[in-house]
Amino acid sequence: MAVQTPQEIAREAVKRLTARKLPPTPENFQTTYHEVAGTRPLRPFPLENLRHIGAQLPDRTPAQIRFKAQFGKAVSQHSWEDLEKALIHHLKQSMPASADGVSTTPVVSSVIEEHGLPPELREQISRIVSFSLPAVGNDDAKVIELADELIAYLRHDSHHLPTLRKIMADFAFRLSFVAEEQQHIRETLLGLLHTVFENIGAINPENPWLQGQMTALMEATQPPLSTRRLEDVERRLKGLIVKQIEAKEQALAAQRVMKETLSTFLQRLSQTADNSEHYQQRFEECAQRLESASSLAEMAPVVQDAIQSARTMALDSRRTGEELCLLRQRAQDAEQEALRLRDELDRMSEMASHDLLTGALNRKGLADVATRELSRADRGGSQPCLALLDIDDFKRLNDRFGHLKGDAALQHLARVAKSSLRPQDAVARFGGEEFVVILPDTSVPEAVEVLTRLQRELSKQLFLEGEEHILITFSAGVIQRRPDESIEDALHRADQAMYAAKRLGKNRVVAA
Repeated sequence: MAVQTPQEIAREAVKRLTARKLPPTPENFQTTYHEVAGTRPLRPFPLENLRHIGAQLPDRTPAQIRFKAQFGKAVSQHSWEDLEKALIHHLKQSMPASADGVSTTPVVSSVIEEHGLPPELREQISRIVSFSLPAVGNDDAKVIELADELIAYLRHDSHHLPTLRKIMADFAFRLSFVAEEQQHIRETLLGLLHTVFENIGAINPENPWLQGQMTALMEATQPPLSTRRLEDVERRLKGLIVKQIEAKEQALAAQRVMKETLSTFLQRLSQTADNSEHYQQRFEECAQRLESASSLAEMAPVVQDAIQSARTMALDSRRTGEELCLLRQRAQDAEQEALRLRDELDRMSEMASHDLLTGALNRKGLADVATRELSRADRGGSQPCLALLDIDDFKRLNDRFGHLKGDAALQHLARVAKSSLRPQDAVARFGGEEFVVILPDTSVPEAVEVLTRLQRELSKQLFLEGEEHILITFSAGVIQRRPDESIEDALHRADQAMYAAKRLGKNRVVAA
């Protein structure tokens, strides 16, 4: 019998199921239907299992979303062919480049697409973003908003990589403008600072101390800047302010003396004018009386009055002259005292932190520098090195040439050390023929190299005594300060290393 319609095929299939006493399950009906129609039966299609798999597929990236949609459509249509196409296409997109150069998406990208960035990398990126904000200032609300958005997205458990790229690109774009603006602000501020220093120096060109301080401040604010250099500028400015206050007080005191002197001078000048007018009137009266006198007896008392008036006027003039001379001397003394006090302040300023003989830092200056460097090291974690050096055979040098030449040898060593050490290093006279060198942000091998270079410079720049050139050598101990170690303990370790250098034959550097 020829079957023409699906309805007839279905009815015939039901009849056969009834005749064979088979339950009308979907599988039995499907098999009997194809038997009646004479067609090939469909392959079994695990619908529920495939739907469950489709629900578990990731959908964090556009490729994953696209594949999940294709997979679901193929399952809903019971189409093995569409399902096969979707799987093959997705696998090709995830395959690495083949040996023959066929370009496909790298495995790393597919892994990142699938699993996102590692948590450690996301946390490091978040920290970099957080740390970059103070460096460029917190004035731009937009860059802060983009930074907060990026950090929040990085701390999510799942990520859409193109979205992350866009957020990072927006933040980097805005950050570039802020960084450029901050750079311009820094350059402008430095320019203004230099202008201020130049003008301060020009206001008082006759003060060499002030001129020197202004030059030093301008050099200290030349790029590239560092925290250490800015702290040095701050310290110098504070010292400059103190000196200006003291100089102002001296100037005010001198002004008061000059005002008092000028006031007294004008007073005396006025009195002199009044006295001159008074004596002029008396002399005119005497002249009139002489003209009307007709005898010597009448002229004698007039002459006596004139002589007495002249004598009194001379005494007044001499007294006024003496007072004016005293006032002039007082003004000169005040001026000399102001100059002496200024010189004394300059000298005391140097004595406060520098050794008078060598010009190196003294113990107070060493303590100030050490306190600053150790505090910075405790904050930043980069420990400085300390070197304690002692001139070899200094007693023999003193005995041979005398103490004055010994002092000159100390000055020679300090001068060579200042010229050969790095700008950030500090040299101090610790006592006698011992010197301490502080080397910030320096490793022990670098510190040994610095001290060795100083030894070479001393061998080139020999100490001159008369016609004789004398080689000055030293033994040094170098240590790196331990975290939270006091300056006293660090110097004690350096001292032990220095004595080890002495025992090994002198003129050497020993690291401990």
